[in-house]
Amino acid sequence: MTDFNSIPHRELGVEFGELAGQIEEQSYPITNGELVEEYGEHIIEFPNGTESVRDILGSFANETYESPSEARQALFNMVDSRAIGRKYYSDRTPPALGEKREDQQLSF
Repeated sequence: MTDFNSIPHRELGVEFGELAGQIEEQSYPITNGELVEEYGEHIIEFPNGTESVRDILGSFANETYESPSEARQALFNMVDSRAIGRKYYSDRTPPALGEKREDQQLSF
């Protein structure tokens, strides 16, 4: 049996809560429809809102997940843009074409 305390509940700003352990314990492969049927009402939280598994994965028709990591990756790929925080922000790259940024250039 897996120790649910060792499974990360928050990854990349997405809070899975108890779903993290449930995805790990699920038997695979599993289709998208089966995953949505089983966990569709579970709410995933992120910094700027929430979304249900059904809302996130409901549009995938014929996907099959072979492992817990594939199921989590599908959730990361399809989560609403509110989960990414500040859009188009990076403090490590030069300004994008058309972007006006007045930060100081630091050299280390």
